Parts: sequence; C-alpha cells; structure tokens
Amino acid sequence: MDPGHRQRPAHRFIGITALLSAMRTLGLLGHGSTDGEGLQPFSADDGQAIPVRVLGDGPAVVLVHGLGCSHRHWMPVARRLAQRCRVYAWDARGHGACRPEPGSVITLPRLGRDLHQLIDHFALERPVLVGHSMGALTVMQYLLDHGTARVAGIALVDQSPRIVTDDGWRLGLFGGCSREMILGLVAGARKDLAGTVLHEVEAASGPWLRRQMAPDAPLGRVLRHWLGTLETGALLDLAESLALADFRSLLPALDVPTRVVLGGASPHYAGVPLDRYYRRVVPHASVEVYERSGHSPHVAEPGRFAKDLLHFIDDHA
Repeated sequence: MDPGHRQRPAHRFIGITALLSAMRTLGLLGHGSTDGEGLQPFSADDGQAIPVRVLGDGPAVVLVHGLGCSHRHWMPVARRLAQRCRVYAWDARGHGACRPEPGSVITLPRLGRDLHQLIDHFALERPVLVGHSMGALTVMQYLLDHGTARVAGIALVDQSPRIVTDDGWRLGLFGGCSREMILGLVAGARKDLAGTVLHEVEAASGPWLRRQMAPDAPLGRVLRHWLGTLETGALLDLAESLALADFRSLLPALDVPTRVVLGGASPHYAGVPLDRYYRRVVPHASVEVYERSGHSPHVAEPGRFAKDLLHFIDDHA
C-alpha cells in the first residue's frame, strides 16, 4: 500500500451514457457494433470465431480493447500506426462482432489463451502487445501463462494489476472498490439483472431520470421487462473473472520493454498513484500520465498516443 494514498469514496460504476454505449458494443442493445465486414476471423481451439481487423505492414502490433469496447475504439490509433506497422485489433469474445456461442464461458484466462492463439494463427514474430483496461489484464494473463519469449514489448493503458482493493491494496478501482462489492454486483445481476443495472443507473442520475426509472413509471416498466429478456451469463462470468485477477507478482519479473500510459482525469484511477507504483515495481518501464485524458487516453488523444507508441516500437520492436 502507498503510505501517502488515502482511500477514496466509492463511485458508482457506470452512468447512463456509458451504460448504453457499452451495452451496444456487447450486443445487448441493437447491432450497431456487431458488423464483421472487413474483419479476418480465426478459430480458437474451442471453435469460437474471433474477428480481427488487420492493417498496414511492418513490425507487428496487437491492440487489445477494454470491457464494453471493440476494435473500433482503437481505429484512430491503428490507422496512424498502420503507416509503419502491421496492426492487429480484435473483437474479444462477447464484444463487437464476436458473439459467444450459447452456453460458453468467458474468463480472463480464456482471453489470454485467445491472444496466444491469435499470435500463432497470424505467425507473428515478436509483436508489441498493447492492452487497454481489460485488454491490459488480458496481456498480463498472456504473459503469466505463456511468458515473454515471443513478445518484443508491451504497453499497458490505464489499468491496475488488481482491480479490487483491501486493507493492504488501495490501487484498484476508485482507490476503494472491494472484491465483495464487485462480486456482490455480479451475484445481484445473476439473480436480477434489471434491478441491479437500474439501481446503478438511478444512483448516478439526477432526480428527473430517477423518477422516470421508478418501477411504476412507464419507462421503468419497459426497461425492467427488456433487461429481463437478456442473456448475460457469459459476460457476468467475465466480470467475476476480472474481479479475481491479481498480477502484482508478475510485474517485478517482467523482462521485456514496458510502457505504461495513465489518464490523469481517469474516473477509474485519477488520484490513485499508479504512476509511482509502476515506476517502483517495474524500474525499466516508461510511465507517462496524459493529464487531460480520462480512462481511454488512446481515444482522447489518438495522435499523441500513436506517436509515442511508434517511438516505443522503433526502440524495441
């Protein structure tokens, strides 16, 4: 625990705009982000087709998106990188155009294995792996399971190696989000998805919207009915897996070039001294805070992000 860090009050997990965007990408709200045109799928060892956008030519770079995102969130960066690199950006299971098979289980170890199989399928030679949020955890899972021998370097974007907090670890989500809190939300969503989601939205909303979402209000009744029809078991399995992940023991042993980019205005980690933690634990890492960016520096400042990443690639790939 960083002695200079005080626990921050718990935050609500998601607001209404972010909720709608994430649900659309996860295939729970229309099909705006599920178009697979132009993607090159490969088959994982369990038969799941995983679509990948491939651009450019040069040193291999793999871009791994976060929870509720898709390869599309990387495109402003990917197009810049593609001028000098061969870029691979997937839709992870349950995201974008990658619809999971009925009854399938999505976990972080499964995503790490998928990343390993992407490298195999495209016969990549020492790629640079770049992961944002959940994608950074996926990269860490890959390194834990498969080592660093096939990797030229890694970049981790706005992510703690452990998202839950306890008395000895305050560098997770919001600086104060316990394992019990996240697993409790997951358990609640398994029993009553509508009640759990709408409670989170109501808590983050103003008085007018809270009145519209009341159980006896027309909008509230419609939303509760609709949410009750969704199949979200695989995504809840993934959320539970993320809460259980802990890669703190991996970081001191990293023997590949490492870059860490943090958002100075991140709603997840602003005020949490992850920069000092990474500098101390991974001394050879380059750590940079994009002061004006939130949780997604690559989306907020794609030109700067791509330029900085190209410098990193030039030095190490």
